[in-house]
Amino acid sequence: MYLTGSRTHSLDSKVRLTLPADMRREFDDRVCLVPLKDALYGFTPEGHQAWVASYFPNGYNPRNPDDIKLRGGLTGRTVTVDVDSAGRIALGKVDESKRKALGLEGEVTVVGNVDHFEIWNTDRWEAAQAAFEENLDSLMFD
Repeated sequence: MYLTGSRTHSLDSKVRLTLPADMRREFDDRVCLVPLKDALYGFTPEGHQAWVASYFPNGYNPRNPDDIKLRGGLTGRTVTVDVDSAGRIALGKVDESKRKALGLEGEVTVVGNVDHFEIWNTDRWEAAQAAFEENLDSLMFD
């Protein structure tokens, strides 16, 4: 999987998002959605499992309270949704307060980020990209 690019889409009245066609091909019938600080992340189930495991480079220790809290926090906020026959996913299954905190209403921007996609509030995505452009040289060459 190698997801790239950004596209603007509108959520429908049932808070569903039609996945861009190139991204839809990478997902079978389910997407794991994780609300994080700036965006809603979308993974394949296998990709989500690898992402969670990446937080434990020395392996998950079920006797370590911090490992228990982190894994529980990551998996507890994850919602697995079906991709319907029209290629839509139901963002309405994500906790409403988390969805609203991310500003995911109306128009959103779907961003491919290599092994997952991100769903951003379009205004926030544009602001983040403007900040990125200002720092691009230092990020690439420092």
